[in-house]
Formats: sequence, C-alpha cells, structure tokens
Amino acid sequence: MSPLGGGCVSGSGLVPVFPLPGVVFFPSTVLPLQVFEPRYRTMVLEAMGGERLLAVALLRPGWEEDYEGSPEFHSVGTIGRIAGLEPLHGGRCNLRLVGLQRARLGEAVREAPYRVVRVEPLDERAIDESDPRVTAAKLELLASHGCLLRELTDRPDRGAVLDERTPFEAVVNAACAGLPVDPALRQALLEESDLLERHRRASEILDEILARVLRLKQLRSEDEGGDPLH
Repeated sequence: MSPLGGGCVSGSGLVPVFPLPGVVFFPSTVLPLQVFEPRYRTMVLEAMGGERLLAVALLRPGWEEDYEGSPEFHSVGTIGRIAGLEPLHGGRCNLRLVGLQRARLGEAVREAPYRVVRVEPLDERAIDESDPRVTAAKLELLASHGCLLRELTDRPDRGAVLDERTPFEAVVNAACAGLPVDPALRQALLEESDLLERHRRASEILDEILARVLRLKQLRSEDEGGDPLH
C-alpha cells in the first residue's frame, strides 16, 4: 500500500531507477521482472544491500536510439520494494516488486552503471472506504475488470485475485496496470493525482474496451453461425 500522507518511503530520498519500455508500475500492485543486463543486475544486488527500493519509470519515445546509454524516461514513476529475488543461471534473476508510492523522479546524483535520482513523494488523497459511493464504484470496477479478464483469457479464476475486501486504491491501480492500451495512456493515469478521477478515467477506458471485445465476439459468433463450413 502507498503511505498516504506518510512522506517518502526512502530514508535517503535517493532511489535507483529501472527505466523500462512499455511498463507503467502502480502503487499497491506487484510487478514481476527478469533482470539480465549487467548494469541492472548490479543495481538489484546493491539495492538488496540497502533499502531494497527501486523506482520503475516508463521510457520516453525514441529510447531505442540511446538504450545502452541514458535514454530519457518519464518524470513520474513508482517506487517499489523488492519482495522476492530468485537467482538464475548466468547472473540473471527474477524479482518481485511491490508498489509503494508514486514519486517525481528528479535530479540524477549518479549516472553509471545505473541512474540514482532524488525522489519527491506524490501522495494519494485519502479515501473513505466506508463511503457507500466508494464501495459502489469499487464493486462496479471489479465487475468490469473481472469480465474483461474472462473475455481476454478464458480463465474465470483470474478475476478472483481482487474482491470487495481489497482496498479501493489497490483495485483502481490494478485495473489501470492491466489495461490493454498504449503505455502512454497508462502513464497518464499514473500521473493523475486524484484517485477518484483516476478511477473515473480507468472505468471509462475499461468499459470502452469491454464493449468492443463483446461486440467483436458477437460478430464472430454471427459469422460462424451463418457459414455452415465453420
């Protein structure tokens, strides 16, 4: 969970950055990663000996031209704590990051072999979980999210990970992280400072995608039913 109003999760105010293409990390979600580049293997090992914190940031368009150097990344990312580390052959490793807090990623105080930046916490506005409107919004989002997962994966159990006992922030951010949309759109949701507004925007996107998926499924079913060769 993100520390609402609790200041920065890093005691030093400095966090190493793991910039990634296509990945937008949200607080209160879990991000599995495989680390294979030497500089980021070093980063993980050094983080394990310290605060166990990494900031994940989405790379900006054009990152391919300078990937081996210092490609630009978005200034808003999420700080996560390493919750699990599995060493693999050849020095690679699998790790699990638990999202703790949105942060503005500022000045780099170290460039090589990986970047370390000053971070400014971006706290979420506290939500009253007992508010019936919040409960209704959460249940509606859970239903839409679960329905989309079932339609896209044919695995009904995938929706069982989240339920009404899950905090509102975790439900909203899990839905945002899983949206099958352009990463820039997920980044815009991450940068939205009002959790209720993030919920509203994510719900609209989710409903649009679900309607499109169901419509395509209906059209496919009609085509197959009208052609005896199928």
